[in-house]
Amino acid sequence: MFEQRNIITAVEIGTSKICVLTGKVTDDDKITVIGHGEVNTEIAVSKGEIVDVNRTLELLARAFEEADEGSGGEINNSRLLVVTVTGCDIDFFQGVGTVFINNEDHTIRDSHLEESLENAQVKPLPMNRMPINTFDAYFLLDGNRRVRNPLEQIAHKLEAYVHVIHGNTNRVENFISAVRNAGFERKIEPVFSGIASLYGLLTEEEKENGALLVDMGAGVTEYAAVYNLGVLASGMLPIGFEHLANDLSLGLDLHISVCRKLLRDGVISEHIQAGKGFIEQKTAIGKIRKIPVSSFEKIIDLRLREVFQIIHEHIVEQGIFRNLGSGGIITGGASLLPRTAGIFREIFQFPVRVGKPFDAGGAVTGLENPRYSTVWGALKYGEEIDRIRRQKLNRGFLGAVSEGFDGFVDWLWDRLVEVKKSIKF
Repeated sequence: MFEQRNIITAVEIGTSKICVLTGKVTDDDKITVIGHGEVNTEIAVSKGEIVDVNRTLELLARAFEEADEGSGGEINNSRLLVVTVTGCDIDFFQGVGTVFINNEDHTIRDSHLEESLENAQVKPLPMNRMPINTFDAYFLLDGNRRVRNPLEQIAHKLEAYVHVIHGNTNRVENFISAVRNAGFERKIEPVFSGIASLYGLLTEEEKENGALLVDMGAGVTEYAAVYNLGVLASGMLPIGFEHLANDLSLGLDLHISVCRKLLRDGVISEHIQAGKGFIEQKTAIGKIRKIPVSSFEKIIDLRLREVFQIIHEHIVEQGIFRNLGSGGIITGGASLLPRTAGIFREIFQFPVRVGKPFDAGGAVTGLENPRYSTVWGALKYGEEIDRIRRQKLNRGFLGAVSEGFDGFVDWLWDRLVEVKKSIKF
């Protein structure tokens, strides 16, 4: 009997860091972290995109090695690796698939559901675009009844609405190729970073009642909205922490490296929270310059308001604001600034909380930080799609095959000839 491999690995290639988490799926379908590797990306990644392939590969190999050592050499036993992607000219469309229920009792069966989901994804993309992820949004019965699960409902017409995220093919492939060239040869699944953060942070209540997540990292800001377990919207803005540093550099006549350090080390946040009036900096000639903390606050507030206002306009245009009953979640490096959540709350006029991994258990500690929201969510996303695939196998004519025959199971997964279905968030 083959060795059972219940290991999943997640990789985040971000503007400020490359992070690798290796997790083990337990018998109760929970995932615990057993390995962690992390390196600074330096100048290899900019605005969420790989700009120096060779340097990225070197750094990724170091992060893999560190995570592998921590996990006791388990990375090569991973049956799935999830890599987060951002930048890449990411966009989305809402697909609609219609099926008429012509059986005698007009009861919706599995075949109707699968056909509607397939029809919803047939919109052709340009040759330079590729789908990244597809998620259920909601279903309509007879054009007016909105339901989460249409199975066994009676209707004449079923419409499936799905959320399809797509990006520039070559730029998405850069992320996948980097992982493959670093030595990982098994299954690699991409996931949009904003969706990964949803998996890592939202509570069951927020998934049901509707919530908007905003993840502001070093190079980009991603957002995603979910309601009634369906993904309704997602997007990416090429604005991040780096832009805050640039704003401070121009506005306060400081070198950008100084501004990056003040933001990264939490100096500005500490001074704001402590109610201090000035931040002291040495000039080029060795003199001490006192800069009012309020000057930092004003510049940061302007940039944050701009970002949240753009996202607000997008959400209102798409007509889903009324579905966000649980409010907002802010995560990423910018969420650690004292005013970020408050500005988010002011722009959207709903409750906002700071999101950080709340269930990242295992041998690795220190992951309860907004900086790890995306990579932790990618690990949970990997566990979810792995579970769905195993369920499909168990329901099929080969369901009698033991899950211990992982080599055969992987072979079978690679050869399943069917349209990739959307999944419920």
